[in-house]
Amino acid sequence: MRIILTLPIILAASPALAQDSSEQQNVGPKDETRFQLFTGVDHLEGDVGEGLDYETTFATTGVAVTKGRFSASASLPYISSTAPQEVIINQGGLFGTPLLGSSGTQNGQVKREGIGDLSLNAAYQLPVSGVNASVGASVKVPTASREKGLGTGKVDYGVSGQLSRKMGAVVPFVGASYTIIGEPENFETRNTLSGAAGSHLLLGKNSALTASYSYEQSASSSIGDSQSINMGFGTNLTRSVRIGVDGAVGLSDAAPDTRVGLKLRVGI
Repeated sequence: MRIILTLPIILAASPALAQDSSEQQNVGPKDETRFQLFTGVDHLEGDVGEGLDYETTFATTGVAVTKGRFSASASLPYISSTAPQEVIINQGGLFGTPLLGSSGTQNGQVKREGIGDLSLNAAYQLPVSGVNASVGASVKVPTASREKGLGTGKVDYGVSGQLSRKMGAVVPFVGASYTIIGEPENFETRNTLSGAAGSHLLLGKNSALTASYSYEQSASSSIGDSQSINMGFGTNLTRSVRIGVDGAVGLSDAAPDTRVGLKLRVGI
């Protein structure tokens, strides 16, 4: 496979948040301010050509705040990756998209690790009845090392929209995003469109299963677009603690072959 690690952060597709999105159908936003700490570990594997495999693990920590219809979050990953020398691993913003790091022919595997890009996100729940609709914006701050190939060293901007509707125990959803990619020196990049569609299946008051399809346009014309099938499960351990597990299987040559993740969210 030629490609590329895709890390969508469309909130409606996250199993760790599935129950939250469904509950918003039944009650209006509360004016109280709520803070949450969240952390997660993801591991993905794939290849960028015949014999050019990569493995990447990243641990993300962040904080989220919600007040009324407004929510915001900030998160920072720590990345450990073994990948071909010419690949940049760019994690952050609305989507993480590795870009070919050079036009040379170096194909050696390189182990690298360090802090990734800081991701800042904000969303607003629209005052509409019958559905849960929101719009959001995000910024990827280039805190990752460009020299190590852990980021592009440029700022990315994104906007997104999400829509879901609770129908009994089923909550179908759809989301779309547009990302303005900061162009590194000696690269030709393009802005990207991405989307996801799927459904949550509520299991009682505390748990939910999630299945979705996701698509991401490549930031480089030399790399194909990414498509994958995603599955997840999330449950509340207590009123303030939620845990989720999820995974994905690539459908296109430009998608990681597999991804697995573990998420934890704690209210404070």
